[in-house]
Amino acid sequence: MYTIEYIERSDLGRNGVDNSRRDAPKDALSKKISTLKPVSDDVRAQQIRDVVDGFRRLHSSVTRFVQMFAAARSAPPPADRLSSATLRELLAMLASEAQAARFARLRELKIAIRQARLLERTRDAVFSESFSTDPTAMRETVTALERVDAILVGLCVEHVLERHKAVPPRTVALKRAPPQTRRRQPEPVH
Repeated sequence: MYTIEYIERSDLGRNGVDNSRRDAPKDALSKKISTLKPVSDDVRAQQIRDVVDGFRRLHSSVTRFVQMFAAARSAPPPADRLSSATLRELLAMLASEAQAARFARLRELKIAIRQARLLERTRDAVFSESFSTDPTAMRETVTALERVDAILVGLCVEHVLERHKAVPPRTVALKRAPPQTRRRQPEPVH
């Protein structure tokens, strides 16, 4: 705010312009302006979201797989136990449930579980400065999470299809129609 004395002594009172400010270097203002959120932070935030979403999808897929095996045994674990379980705990449950169910492709499942456990170790590293600023590492992690999730979902779907294929479809017993009797035609009279 300008005082009356300042306005009268300066050019502001006569011309309506403050020459002292006009003569200041033009980039002084631009030096004081800073962006609140650099563009690179937007990209980084999106990559972190992608990794977190990948872990969430993997966690959900493993949970559904465990529920499927447990339901087949008629011993489903409590829902709150599964929802609060860590990925590592869910993977251990999945391994034991699959073994108990005599899962046909146990070898492939164990490989996928091993890969998921390795990826689980990177979960906390996502928020570290060194890892989260490396876009290549973030993309590779997202790709690896998607691949392991797809393998687990594929194994689960295949298992469900095989299980349903083994069960013969229900047939509906139809009543037999009474045999049709032919009407006898009268014999011609000669």
